[in-house]
Amino acid sequence: MSGAVLSSILPVCLLMLLGAALRQFGFLPDLFFAHLNRLGFWVLLPTLLFCTILQAPQTASGDGLKVGILLCTCSVAVTAAAWLAARAMRLPGASARALMQASMRGNLAYTALPVILYAFGENSRMAAVATFALAPSIPFYNFWAVVILTSDAADTARGNQRLRAAFAVLRNPLIIGCLLGVLALKSGVRLPRGLLNAVSTLGHAALPCALLALGAGLTPARLRASFRPALAGTALKLLLMPAFGYVLARAAGFNRELLLVALLFLASPCAVTSYVMADQMGADKELAGSAIVLSTLLCLPVMAVLLLVF
Repeated sequence: MSGAVLSSILPVCLLMLLGAALRQFGFLPDLFFAHLNRLGFWVLLPTLLFCTILQAPQTASGDGLKVGILLCTCSVAVTAAAWLAARAMRLPGASARALMQASMRGNLAYTALPVILYAFGENSRMAAVATFALAPSIPFYNFWAVVILTSDAADTARGNQRLRAAFAVLRNPLIIGCLLGVLALKSGVRLPRGLLNAVSTLGHAALPCALLALGAGLTPARLRASFRPALAGTALKLLLMPAFGYVLARAAGFNRELLLVALLFLASPCAVTSYVMADQMGADKELAGSAIVLSTLLCLPVMAVLLLVF
């Protein structure tokens, strides 16, 4: 079991460390990683999601929907806990909103999905279940983050921000990749072997590129800002959220493998896009950045424990 944990976590750690080292020592410029992240977000990850769903067994969609609903439910529950924590720490409104977003919005595709694929195999049924789970959860995470970040805005400003966010959700390439995969699977479409091999090869580049870009974004300067509330948000995200999920999943009758997939998703770090949204919507971007770095550094030990226990 320890060997399986090592083979799941070690590739993620090494690729993130390599990305951080390449940036820190100036081997590659910052602009390269910005473009690499853009390539991964707009092309490689959507292609990986499309291929995984297209080649999935039909029965995986039902379990994927169950996991997706669980993720959405837990995000709402932990938001309430984060609101109480913000009040206890007497955080101002901008910081409270950043804390609530950091505690509920996980980096599902960039961190949790690679661990799941390395743990179960890219062509396994659980890989397909995990990919299906992204279809409802990614749109909901975006929607719920906008609700949180605009909770104390004026009515007109709130309406405009939510409308812009709704259009952004519809244009999200990860959502588009999932939806195209589901449509192709349900319609029985089969790509020609040569085209499928080309698309699959492109998708295989998604995980290393995503992890290199993520590692390059882990800068010490971000970690020093707003450390105490960021630590609280990290604890809520990596500990309380999986605890909520465990209770709900057991009550819903999840089997061991389905439970592990759900818990790995729930133990994912704060999403990188949280910083951008906090900045654009007037929340505390320094707290958001600190929470991203801290939760990313601490999530892998938590995931290793989950893989050992379950």
